Amino acid sequence: MLVNIFVFVFGAIIGSFLNVCIYRLPRNQSIIFPASHCPNCDHPIAWYDNIPILSYLLLRGKCRSCKQSISLRYPLIELLNGILYLMIVSCLGFSVYGLGFYFTAYFISALIVTAFSDLETGLIPDQPIFLGIILGLIYGALIGKPLDPLLGAALGFSALFAVQKLGAFIYKKDVLGDGDLKLAAFLGAFLYAPNLFLGLFLGYLIGAVVASLLLAFKVKKLGDYIPFGPYLALGGLAALFFGPQIIDLYVIIFLGLR
Repeated sequence: MLVNIFVFVFGAIIGSFLNVCIYRLPRNQSIIFPASHCPNCDHPIAWYDNIPILSYLLLRGKCRSCKQSISLRYPLIELLNGILYLMIVSCLGFSVYGLGFYFTAYFISALIVTAFSDLETGLIPDQPIFLGIILGLIYGALIGKPLDPLLGAALGFSALFAVQKLGAFIYKKDVLGDGDLKLAAFLGAFLYAPNLFLGLFLGYLIGAVVASLLLAFKVKKLGDYIPFGPYLALGGLAALFFGPQIIDLYVIIFLGLR
């Protein structure tokens, strides 16, 4: 129980930092200086107003200084990161005393940053992606699989590069941004095949369903930009936590094998 509490609190604290990254990285701002401040009035945020989740509730979602509403995204990211860190322990069986937990935690947090950055600005920042690929290569070497992350990154990038070029040829416009290709390489550096391909497939499936709903309810029109990064991130997370189970289920249902 104490370990789970530690993991959740640790994840929520990191989630607070992720909010800074989501706001600043796409805008090419430093994630270190200046200290946390209100995006509306630039007033510095005191430590007691920066406690993950709790401070938002105590302040009733408003800045203490200017009384402007604080985006619900802030506590949601903290809560989400805390829950996903708990899943590293409960679903994947990693111990907080092992390196696997922390490498996987980085993978998850980087996906959160890229997904929400893409949602808010249409941009996927390079920094968490490139650092993540390097960490994936290091982790692969540490666990005795030095070629798997390298091959996975190459496969992820190549798969979406082919889709990008084919889509441009058919539709005469860009269907994927370069950020999506880099994100696919990052997924490959941690997931490896076949989980990589499962993650890409699930990303496309989720994206297609959401895009169809947005068009059906006239939230978006044909030709409007729809960020793909969040769906790639969702597909990657699903493959990370439930990849073997999904593949086994597919084999049983569609191939009739047990």
